[in-house]
Amino acid sequence: MGASASREKFKESFEELIGEDISPDDAEFWDELWKIPSSAEEVFELISPSAARFLRDERFDNLATLFTQATAQLCQIVETPYSDLGAADLNVESLCWGTGEAADTGFRDTMVGKVIGGDDKYAQAKTAVDEDEAPEPLALLAIHAAMHMLFLPQFTCDFYEEEENDNDSVSSDESGRSNPERSSQEPGFLEKRRLQAEQLVEENGLKEDGVMMNEAGLKKTKYATEGIILQPKPACIVWATGCGIKKKKQTESTHKFDKNRIEVLRLLLASCCDPLYSPAEEYNPLASRWLSVATAADAPNAICLFYSLLNTIITYDPKQGFGDTHGKVVGLSAQILCVLLDCGLSGNPETTKNEEEDNVVDYEEAAKPGFNIFRTTLARITSGRELSLIYDGLTRLLWSVHESGNTLAPGSAKGIQCYQEILVLFWKMLDENPLFMNHVLTKCDITKIVVPICYILYQSRKDVTRIGLVHICTFLLLKLSGERSFAVGLNKPYTTRLPCDLPLFTGGHADLISITFHKLVVNGSIKLVPLYSCFLTIICNISPYWRKMSLVGAVKLVNLFELLASPKFLFSNYKAYQHLAQLLEVFNNIIQYQYHDNQHLVYAIIRRKDTFGRLATMSLARAVNLYNQAYGDRIDKAKEETLKRIVSVKHVDEKGKVLTPDDESDDEDAILRRHFEPTESWLSEFKDKMPFETLTRLLQHLVPVIDDVITRVDGVVDERIILDVLKDVTMVGLLPVPHPIVIRKYQPNQYTALWFTAYLWGVIYVNNQSLPIFDGKAIQLFRVSVDGIDNDDNFEVDDDDDDDE
Repeated sequence: MGASASREKFKESFEELIGEDISPDDAEFWDELWKIPSSAEEVFELISPSAARFLRDERFDNLATLFTQATAQLCQIVETPYSDLGAADLNVESLCWGTGEAADTGFRDTMVGKVIGGDDKYAQAKTAVDEDEAPEPLALLAIHAAMHMLFLPQFTCDFYEEEENDNDSVSSDESGRSNPERSSQEPGFLEKRRLQAEQLVEENGLKEDGVMMNEAGLKKTKYATEGIILQPKPACIVWATGCGIKKKKQTESTHKFDKNRIEVLRLLLASCCDPLYSPAEEYNPLASRWLSVATAADAPNAICLFYSLLNTIITYDPKQGFGDTHGKVVGLSAQILCVLLDCGLSGNPETTKNEEEDNVVDYEEAAKPGFNIFRTTLARITSGRELSLIYDGLTRLLWSVHESGNTLAPGSAKGIQCYQEILVLFWKMLDENPLFMNHVLTKCDITKIVVPICYILYQSRKDVTRIGLVHICTFLLLKLSGERSFAVGLNKPYTTRLPCDLPLFTGGHADLISITFHKLVVNGSIKLVPLYSCFLTIICNISPYWRKMSLVGAVKLVNLFELLASPKFLFSNYKAYQHLAQLLEVFNNIIQYQYHDNQHLVYAIIRRKDTFGRLATMSLARAVNLYNQAYGDRIDKAKEETLKRIVSVKHVDEKGKVLTPDDESDDEDAILRRHFEPTESWLSEFKDKMPFETLTRLLQHLVPVIDDVITRVDGVVDERIILDVLKDVTMVGLLPVPHPIVIRKYQPNQYTALWFTAYLWGVIYVNNQSLPIFDGKAIQLFRVSVDGIDNDDNFEVDDDDDDDE
C-alpha cells in the first residue's frame, strides 16, 4: 500500500469510527486499522483535536473499544516471540500513539484516566461482572506493556537469553568482588599483574565506600531471606554501560533502536501525566494510580529501566555526534526518570541483602503504600565509582550549554536542549541519595557544576519566561552552600572563559558566584526580587571561607551594598534592610576569618566609608527626609487613591449595593498603614539588626593609617602600595571577639516540593510541542499562557511560595 493510499485508508477508518458505532467484535475493522502503515506524525496530522473530542463526547463507546483494542495489541506484541514479530505485520509506532495520551485530543482526562478508577460509564457497564472474573485495569495493562516493550528483542534491545549467567550485573557495593571463574585459562604474568592492580583499586574503593557510608549513618547492613533484587537482570538488556553494570557488549549498536525507544518512551510519559491535570492546591504525590503502577515493586523491568534511563543520560556526549535521534532519547530519558522519581515516598537508603549478598528490598517494605522502586534504587547507590560517573555525566551535559556558544565557528559544537531536566535530575540526586552530596563535595571537582549554573543564571536574568530556571539554579546553589566543603572548594582559581559579557577577573569561583548575583540584582528582571534573600544567603554561607577575593568581586559586593542602601531600596518595604544586614554579615565574616587574604575588599570598604557611616548614624529625621525624597510623589498619589477607595468602601460594595456600618471591613487607618513609612520603632529595629561594630572598628583603625600614607606622598599613591600596607597591618586585639559562623541550610518543605513538580511538568509540556501529547486546555497544575494570554503553547508557574526555604 502506497503512502497516499495508506493515509486515505486511515482517514476513512477514523471517519467511520466517529460516524457510527463500531462493535468490539468487528474483527475485520479493528485488524485492518492496526495494519494500516502510518507514522505518529501522520496520526496527529490526520486526526484533528476537534475530531478527537467529538469521538470522546459523542462516540465514547468507540473510544473505549479503541483503547481496549490498542492495549490488547500491545500486550500481544509483548507476548509474541520476537521471531514471529515482523515490522510489516503491525503498525507498532502509531499503535503506541493510539494508546497514549494524544493530549491535544483531550484523551488524557477522559477514557484512560477514568478506566483505572472504574468511575466512567465504560467501567460501569462492567459492574455486573464478578470481581474474580474482572480483567486487569486497562491502565495497568498499558503501562506494563510499555515497560515490557522498552526491552523487546529486536525492537528496543538486542536478542538475549533469559537463563544466561549474567556476570555484567553488579550491585553498588559489590563492584569490587572478583570472579574466580572469569576464564578457564590461567592468565599470563602481565595479565596477573593487571588483574591484581585492578583488584587493589577495587578494594581501596570498597574501603572508601565503607567510610562514606559510616559517615552517613548507613553502617549496618540488614539481611532478608527474600526480596526484590535491585540489580538489572539480565544486565545485557540495559541500554548503555555505566551504573549497575561493569561492561556492556556492543554498546553503540543499541542506538539503532533509538527511534522505537522514542515512541515507547513518549507513550509511557503521556500515560504518567496525572499531575498535569491536578490543581496545585490539591496535588498529592501519592494520588496518581498511573504512577503508582509504574513505580510499584512488581513493575516489569523496573530496575533495568532505571539503569537504562540513567546510563543513557550520563554516558551521552554531545561532542561525539550520535545524531538528533539519540539526543531525543536522552531528553525523554531525563523526563521519564524525573517523573518516576517525583511521586511516592522517598526510598530507604539502608542496605539490605539476601543470602547471595545481592542488594534487595524486602517484600514487607515494598508492600507499603507509596513505595517507589525507582526512588529506592536511587537511594541505594553507594559505590563511589558510580556516584562519580553520575556527577561527571550530568556536569558534562551542563557544560555543553556554554561550550556550544564558545567556539570560533558558531554551531560547530552541539549543546543539549534538555539541560533543565538535567538540573532537576541533579536536584533529585542531592535530595534522594544521602551519599551523593558528600561524595561530590569531597571527591569531585565542585566547580564543574558551579560554572554552568552561573552561566545559565546570567543568560536567563532578563527573560521572564525563564524565571523558573533561575529559581532552580538558585535552589541548587543554596542547598550546596550549606556545606563547608562547598565553600572551600570555591577557592579554586577560575580560568574558564564564558561566552557572555561577564567582567574579566582573576580570582576563584566564589567571585564568579558573587559577580553573577550582582548582575542579577542590578540588571535582572523585576520578578527576581523575591530571590534576593536567597542570593545573599548563598554569599553569606561561603563568605567565612572566601580567600583571595578578586578586585572585581570586592568592588561588585560593595557596589551592591550601596545599591541596597539607596533610599529606593531601603524604604521600599518594612523589612528591606534585611538585605543590608546579610551583606554586613558577609563583610564581617571575611574580616574576622579571612582578613589577610582579602585586602581588595578591605580597601573597597575604606573607599566607601561614608556610606557605612551614614547608615550607622541614621536618625529618624534623616530617614524620613530620604524617604520623602524617594517616594514623596508616590505617597501623595497613594493617599489620594486610598481616600477615594475609603469613600467607595464606606458607601457601596462592588455591585453598587449600599453598605451598612456592619459591612465596613477597612477603615482609613488600616488602609493607610499598608504604605510603609520610617518610624521610631522601625529605626530601633533597624539599628538592632545591623551588625556595624566590626566594620566600625576596622574603619576607626585603618582610615587614619591610609590617610597618613596618602599624606606622605602628597596625595599621589599607587593602589598596590595601599594594598601592601593593608596586608602588613594586623587587626589582632582591635576587632571584636570573632562571632560564631552561622550557616543557613536549605530546609525541605511542601511548597518547594510542589514548585519542583510544577516546574518539571512545565518543562516537559513545553518540550513536547512538536507532537503535542498533552491537552493544554485541560492543564490545572499551572497556567498555560503566552505573554499573559491563555494559550496551549507556553506556561507560567505561580512562584508565590517558591522562596519558603
